[in-house]
Amino acid sequence: MKRLLSYLLAILPMMVSAQDKPTPYLDALLVSHYMWRGQDMGNVCFQPEVGISWKGLDLCVEGSMGFTQDEYEEVDIHLTYNYKGFNIGVSDMWVEDATDTRYFYYKSRETGHQFEGKIGYECKYGSLTWHTIFAGNDFKINGNRAYSSWIELSVPFKFYDLDWDFRAGICPYESSGGIVFYEEVEDGNYEDISMHPVYLYADGFAVNMLSLRATKNFPLGKGFKLPVFIELHTNPVTQNARILMGVSLATF
Repeated sequence: MKRLLSYLLAILPMMVSAQDKPTPYLDALLVSHYMWRGQDMGNVCFQPEVGISWKGLDLCVEGSMGFTQDEYEEVDIHLTYNYKGFNIGVSDMWVEDATDTRYFYYKSRETGHQFEGKIGYECKYGSLTWHTIFAGNDFKINGNRAYSSWIELSVPFKFYDLDWDFRAGICPYESSGGIVFYEEVEDGNYEDISMHPVYLYADGFAVNMLSLRATKNFPLGKGFKLPVFIELHTNPVTQNARILMGVSLATF
C-alpha cells in the first residue's frame, strides 16, 4: 500500500501537468478586402493571430496590416473565458492614427484605443454575443460617452460539402460619432462647406450588417489546414456591399 501511494504521488504531477497543459494556436489570414461589423476598413490586407487556451481561458493577439502606406494598422488583444457555452471577455482594440502613431497613449478623447467587454452564448446551432465599448475613445457627437454596443448573431450550417455561416449585426442605440466637413474649392475660394455626421455603427437602432460566408477546408498535412472562404458582406444602413475572399494557414 505504501509503495502504491508512493507511485501515485510520483505520477500525480505528470497527470496534472498533462491536464493543465495550455494549447497554443496561430492563424495567418490574407483577405481581399477588410470588412468589420458592416464597415469598409480597407483593401487587401494581412491579418495574423496568435493565442493560447487553458482551462476555458483564451488569450490572443491579432492585427491587420495593409500592403501600402495609406492603409492603417490595427492591434487587438482579447481575453475570454468560456464555460459550457457561455463566454465573457474584454478586448483592447487599437487602430493607428495617421497623425498619432503612439500605442502607449491612453488619453480617452485622443487615444487610438477602445476597450470593449462582451458576453455571449454559443452552441451547435449558433451564437449570440453582446459587445459594449466601456472605455477609451468612444464618444457621441454631443460629447457624452457613447458606450457603443454591437449585437451579433451567427448561424453556422453545412450545405454541399461547404461550411456556411450567416451573421447579422445590430446596433441597439446611437453609437459614437463625429462630424466630417466637406469643402468645395473653386478658384482658390471656399464655395461651400457642409457638415455630415458619421457614426461608428449607426445613429440609433439599426441592422447594419448581414453577411454570408462559405468555407472549404483543404488539409495540408498533420496539424495544418488551409481554409478558403468567400463572403458576401453588406450594410443595409449605408447601402454598402462587398464580396471578398480569404485564405488562412491555421493550426488546430
